[in-house]
Amino acid sequence: MNSNIKIFLLCPVPESQKPINEYIGLKENFITNWTTLTKKNYKKKVRNLYLILLGLSFFFTFPNLSFLSWDIFQYLLINLFITNTLLLIFFFILFLNWYQTQNRFQLSRLFYEEASWYDGQIWEKPFLLIKNDNLLKSQKIQPIIQRISRTIIIFFYFDIFLDICFNIFY
Repeated sequence: MNSNIKIFLLCPVPESQKPINEYIGLKENFITNWTTLTKKNYKKKVRNLYLILLGLSFFFTFPNLSFLSWDIFQYLLINLFITNTLLLIFFFILFLNWYQTQNRFQLSRLFYEEASWYDGQIWEKPFLLIKNDNLLKSQKIQPIIQRISRTIIIFFYFDIFLDICFNIFY
């Protein structure tokens, strides 16, 4: 029997707690799978998500618009700020999910629970598995985390810009 197969067969960590299964789960999840797309498709998804949330924001804040003052610019700034902040929170949650998975790959000792919270154990990864995990972490997960980080920075600075515009004009 191949030694790589023995490593996976002798691993006592439950399937749901293995880092590779967490990675596969994030890649196949409806909400997180588009972070692994190509750069062009990723930007398209972010733009579409932004437009959908902006439309929802306009829909829910429309009853608060005062037609007597006709201050459409203020209404637009508020909706852009709401949409941007929601997306900032969403991408921060995505970042935390991917970062947690990256940390699980980085560990040489895995903490796992067999049946419930009170019987946690630690499993020492073999060298071959550590090597494979580090390769997967550096080639697949880190680029996703960097992409999400750049997106968070862009939304954060756009939020600051919108706040400055709102304070200048109102």
